[in-house]
Amino acid sequence: MKKLYLSIGAIAVAVALLAGVAFYYASAQNSTTTEQPRPPSITGSVKTPSRASILAGLAKIDILKAIEIAKGQQAGTVIGAKLGERDGYVIYNVVVLTADGSSVLVIIDAGNGNVLSVTKLPLGGRFGRFGPFGPGRRGGP
Repeated sequence: MKKLYLSIGAIAVAVALLAGVAFYYASAQNSTTTEQPRPPSITGSVKTPSRASILAGLAKIDILKAIEIAKGQQAGTVIGAKLGERDGYVIYNVVVLTADGSSVLVIIDAGNGNVLSVTKLPLGGRFGRFGPFGPGRRGGP
């Protein structure tokens, strides 16, 4: 019977310690988020251009022309197109869905409209969040 009381006592102590630790971390997180002052919002005289506007200013052809070129290179339906950069060059990534259900990435030079690359994308897909339009790629959002 004495072992039972010791076991219950040990469990009660462990629960109290865990509750104390949880309370400490919860209060520590609340104090750091509420004590840090937010910097004031400002409006300056010279606005920094976005990366997209810089790339768009460098491109000599527009996205519609790039899509037209890609469709001439690869038959199918264009399912995405984006201005970006690769290896230091301004390019358009155009993804075409083919009749057999596969997708093809056509890379168009944004300066002269030349087709730089045509690559069949793997079935697992590189299109979308982690593909040529995703944040993991250079020029992604």
